[in-house]
Amino acid sequence: MVHEVRSLTFANRLRGLWGGQGTLRQHLARATAGSAALALSSKLLMLLTSIVLARWMGVEGYGAYVTAMALVLLLTVPTGLGLPTLVIRLLASYRVHQQWGLMRGLLVRGNQAVLGASLVMALAAAAAIWGLEDRLGLVPVVYVLALALIPLTALGAMRSAALRGLHHVILGQLPENLIMPALFLALVAGWWLVMGGSAALSPELAILARIVATAAAFGVGAALLLRRLPNEFRHARPSYDTRKWARAAGPLLFLGGMSIINTQTDVLMLAAMQGTESAGIYGAAARGAELVAFSLVVVNMAIQPTISRCYAAGEMQRLQRVITTAARVTVALALPAALILSLFGRPILGLVFGNEFERGALCLAILCGAQVVNAGAGSVGNILNMTGHERDAALGLALGAFINVVLNAVLVPVWDIEGAALATGMSLVVWNVFLVTRVRRRLSLDSTAIGLVKL
Repeated sequence: MVHEVRSLTFANRLRGLWGGQGTLRQHLARATAGSAALALSSKLLMLLTSIVLARWMGVEGYGAYVTAMALVLLLTVPTGLGLPTLVIRLLASYRVHQQWGLMRGLLVRGNQAVLGASLVMALAAAAAIWGLEDRLGLVPVVYVLALALIPLTALGAMRSAALRGLHHVILGQLPENLIMPALFLALVAGWWLVMGGSAALSPELAILARIVATAAAFGVGAALLLRRLPNEFRHARPSYDTRKWARAAGPLLFLGGMSIINTQTDVLMLAAMQGTESAGIYGAAARGAELVAFSLVVVNMAIQPTISRCYAAGEMQRLQRVITTAARVTVALALPAALILSLFGRPILGLVFGNEFERGALCLAILCGAQVVNAGAGSVGNILNMTGHERDAALGLALGAFINVVLNAVLVPVWDIEGAALATGMSLVVWNVFLVTRVRRRLSLDSTAIGLVKL
């Protein structure tokens, strides 16, 4: 009898949370529409900024900037310790079960750990860059200056994850997807107008503008989180389950590392083996291919908390409908963009970035094709992460990262930027296929746009 009463209480809390299927559908529609608007704004703003930087800095300068940012993204992942994804998953669960003390403890301990790891990583990387200056042939000031972004980015990811875990999906993305790129573009464009385009923009100034924009966005995001925390959270005494969190975050840290290796290996290896000019051309092509992956990014942002909620409640049929619809929307948006960029890549790159970047047309087509496969596979990584199967996701990404590194080492010296595109594209296809099979085996769900599994 007591068990039945508890089950009814839990069910009532769930119904109160999303109010039935219609309300859940409305929530998903709002979250998806808002995420789409923010992601589109971010992509357009960053694309405009990349165009200004590429045209003003030239291939060499833009290549140095792209390489520095790839290094920052690579080093930021281990400082996050796998906690942002864990925060999204656990906060959604803690809120359903009204475990306010654990919610507060997770945010306190998580931010402490991320801040400490970020500072250690930035200092260690700075020492390594100065020590290897002669051997690597780098301009150390550019890369050391960029390291200031590590703690800001890592803590910003924690804040974004907290808002999204509390189901403020749009607010969680607002600082990084709108405020930062808008301010970054304003700073770069303002400097261009002040100088009249007469003086070349140095990579150091571009990095400094990025730091200022990121810091401002972080401040706004922190204020938004403080205002959206539940009243019960504010009065709760922190409760810590550090050992359990560490065990759960370990695979997520590995997962994040493999994901960044898959996305940044090509730029870093190109810069190391072929120089910053190749990295700059490849960076422009990769920026174009991101438009194809845009729909998947939007959908992933919107459905992460919903996957966790449906799985926790045992609503597997509803979960199947959600992920199938999401995958079909993703492909419907990705395919037209891929076709346009593949067929007209050369004139688009020349018109947008400059004639020096037209050489990246074939590279752009290869990356677009791989992103279509990525979209068709659905939100495989998020499905596994939000249902407690992060080890499978980590294994798939590790396989992809290994293939990516090996193929880049083999193909880049032979085919330059096209070799990097082939390596990245092939690794992306391999790990998506692997993860699709894992989702079917573990959850009896079909993550793809086909959606053949029937529950």
